[in-house]
Amino acid sequence: MKGQRISLTRTPAGIPVIVEELPYSRSVALSVYVSVGSRDEPRGQEGLAHLLEHIMFKGTRRMTSREASVLIESAGGELNGYTGKETTCYYTVTLDKTIGTGESILADMMTNPLIDPRAVEIEKNVVAEEIRMLKDDPNDYIHYLFTRALWNGHPMAFSETGELDGVNPLTETHLRSFFESSYRPPNLVVAASGNIAPGRIETWASDNLDALGSAGTRNGREAPASRSGFEFFHREGDQTYVGMGFPGVSAGDPDRYAQTLLSAILGAGTSSRLYQKVREDMGLAYSIYTMSQPYSDCGFLGIFFSSKSSTADTVVRTVASEINKVKRDGLEKGELTRARRLIEGILVRRLESTDSRIFHLGEFYVLTGKVPTEAEILADLERVKEEDIVAVARRIMDRGRLCVAVHGPSENGEKDKENLEGIDF
Repeated sequence: MKGQRISLTRTPAGIPVIVEELPYSRSVALSVYVSVGSRDEPRGQEGLAHLLEHIMFKGTRRMTSREASVLIESAGGELNGYTGKETTCYYTVTLDKTIGTGESILADMMTNPLIDPRAVEIEKNVVAEEIRMLKDDPNDYIHYLFTRALWNGHPMAFSETGELDGVNPLTETHLRSFFESSYRPPNLVVAASGNIAPGRIETWASDNLDALGSAGTRNGREAPASRSGFEFFHREGDQTYVGMGFPGVSAGDPDRYAQTLLSAILGAGTSSRLYQKVREDMGLAYSIYTMSQPYSDCGFLGIFFSSKSSTADTVVRTVASEINKVKRDGLEKGELTRARRLIEGILVRRLESTDSRIFHLGEFYVLTGKVPTEAEILADLERVKEEDIVAVARRIMDRGRLCVAVHGPSENGEKDKENLEGIDF
């Protein structure tokens, strides 16, 4: 945006502080990113990071959760958070004139969480309901099943929500240990956006977070090894849900934007190749779309759809045909321009609010160590040429790297496997 100013400084303890000053804004969003997520949970405790995120909102030694809710809403704001595979985020959004209230509550929450045993038992039930809800929604569940098939056995394969067997045994001791070992520098990043001076946020971070001490070294992560092949997961009904794709580039890879544009050309929006072919021309699926998902040391390019079980293999073969066309014939006239403008529109619209801007800044920095402006990202997209996209397609979308997860009725499982093993591109 015009007038966009992003600063990156560090507190005396080394905590990165990213501030995007937007003088025209009437709100301020402030976040603390913790660079631990579901992939950093001990084996057998899947859901620990997510449960701790819930518990962090259940009161501190100074105020109850209700008191915090009353204070933040009286300031015209909100307090929230989320857990990802590699990060956990806590944030507040307020009016610019009431940011002091948001600062006070967020600081108290990040430094003095109560982690009460009674609250832990209550929130375990809440998280368990989230896990069940995920499994009851096949449109979302297929994403988990795809990553499970792709990264089988690796922590990246598990859902950010958790597993029932992992959450049920957790106690206050597990949560406090995870908090004290992880919610410390160098695992902390502060990001803010809105009508706020960078110096104020740096002082806030230093005064409140530097005293937490150090977590020592960063968590020891290993990049997942990807699997190819077919994996079937049973469900009742005559609808089949399919996630198919390939291991892709990481967030810091130079080909990140080429993969993003390739994904857009194939399956982003109603003018994309797959939507036009599968939905509009053949009428075989209500929705079909692609997803380019980069992480710190891995990533994937996925294609997702649902259809009648009897036509799922036809859709997969159609997808394979379109992949082959891109690899063999390149792009059609106007496709690259359309994809660029589509991604530009998504980015610009997504960054209309201050809270969306901190998510962008915080996540990008945690994954890559960089904080590009909106203009810099758009310039990177403009630099991608047609030959770059075709080269990425030929490198990533290799038949030997294809992983397919099918969630459908058992009677079609062996038939689907035989049909899918015969596709080529």
